[in-house]
Amino acid sequence: MRRTLQQLWKRTDGAVAPTVALSLIGLIAVGGIAFDYARMASLDTELQSAADQAALAAATQLDGETGACTRAVAAAQSLVTNDARFANDAGGLAVTIADTDVCTNDTDITDSTTSSVRFFEDKAATTPATTVVNAHFVEVTVNSRRAYYALTPIVGALSSGDESAKARAGLGTALCKVPPLMMCDPNPGVETDWDAMKGRGLRLVSNSGANWAPGAFGYIGPQDANSTQKALAYQNPIFDCQGITESEQVSTGAPTPAITAINTRFDIYDISSGAGNVLSPCLTGSCPSAVDVVKDLVRAANASGNNSCKIQNSGWKLATNRFSPRAGLASDTALTPIDADGVIDAMGLPRDDCHYTSYNSPCAGGRLGDGKWARGDYFNKYHAGNIPANASTMTRYETYRWEIDNSQIPTVIASGSGAGALMQNGAPVCSTGTPDPLRDRRVVQVAVGENCAALHGASTPVQIGTWIDAFLVEPGVSSPGRGNGDGGNEIYLEIIGKVNPGGSAAQIVRRDVPYLVR
Repeated sequence: MRRTLQQLWKRTDGAVAPTVALSLIGLIAVGGIAFDYARMASLDTELQSAADQAALAAATQLDGETGACTRAVAAAQSLVTNDARFANDAGGLAVTIADTDVCTNDTDITDSTTSSVRFFEDKAATTPATTVVNAHFVEVTVNSRRAYYALTPIVGALSSGDESAKARAGLGTALCKVPPLMMCDPNPGVETDWDAMKGRGLRLVSNSGANWAPGAFGYIGPQDANSTQKALAYQNPIFDCQGITESEQVSTGAPTPAITAINTRFDIYDISSGAGNVLSPCLTGSCPSAVDVVKDLVRAANASGNNSCKIQNSGWKLATNRFSPRAGLASDTALTPIDADGVIDAMGLPRDDCHYTSYNSPCAGGRLGDGKWARGDYFNKYHAGNIPANASTMTRYETYRWEIDNSQIPTVIASGSGAGALMQNGAPVCSTGTPDPLRDRRVVQVAVGENCAALHGASTPVQIGTWIDAFLVEPGVSSPGRGNGDGGNEIYLEIIGKVNPGGSAAQIVRRDVPYLVR
């Protein structure tokens, strides 16, 4: 017996079994920890995915329009359904976002660091938004969830603790079918209230060289000279879309081809036919004019052929007796006629008085006028028996709309008689094609460049501060004898007001794509 016990003591068969038995506890523990860590990591992934999707959904509503905040919160909470399948805290599957009171009303925002949905002006989230207009980014925090561990050594006694996630998103916006006009802010360094500027004339002068000045105009977007002309003339141009807040390219371009393109909106087709001319399709309907093209140009009533639609002796030309204001008087009222001799054959909607050299009172704002124009001369010329009650305060754009809406578009004999009489044609006579009723051909959106002092040719991106709606007041014509002092390199506009491109502006197509910031 003793001998048997000694042999058993010395045998090594099965010596590994105790080691395995002892290590099995550790292996199970490690496996349990790995399983539960994976469970926790999966929960974190689910929560972050939910935050990402909610932030993207909310960002789609950041259009600057009334109710954007309320819509964004609703989109974050309900537009996308997210589940957390690795949480077992009795919270169900759905990942939720707490109610928030940041939407004070349809336009204002109250920021709180405890809100689950917050809005910011900047990408870095350093400046909370106060209105739907400056809410450019949204940050969403999902409600916390918890994963209870299943295989850790102390079963059911440990959990992941509360886990949550947040994400921030913005809206990338591009504009399509927009004329690529850009102007340098006429009041650089000053926050301009464009809505308060309604009715003021704006004299935009083509930039010369690489030096940009307040009130200079140029073109934005990745476009060559041909596509710029198409964009300014064609009703449905095909060209690259344009970023809403920045353009990588800005150029001056030659003013004459651009003004020729814009003039098609006034029923002037100073264009030759043939495949070599980029604007030749305008002669067959690609560039319909506006429905009211009243202007200070006339042409013979019996004019015919393509030349009759060009600016030349057998086509459009300045009337002999044009509107030309005398020097301004302190006694002048809004409806006081101010033409120098009181004889006007034909006139278009005129510039601000102070933008005529003969008025002898230069505009205090330089290229930005004061909104005082020769209403008396215009209404007496064309609407003497039917002057609107509010004529003394009407803008040129309001006058234009009044003429259209009340069938008062003026077409009159400027001089002469019979078939050869020179006519002022307010209704188009050269245009072919049908104008889109939702896109007024005499209204354009213009990007307002805020960093013009830093621009040098096309080497620096232009920062777009805002967009405005503007009314094309007159066609571009070399102006000796017109009395307004330009050399045929100007575009004259009247400010309608600030516009949210593609939102309230029907002139263009807007493309919005939400993107994650973090």
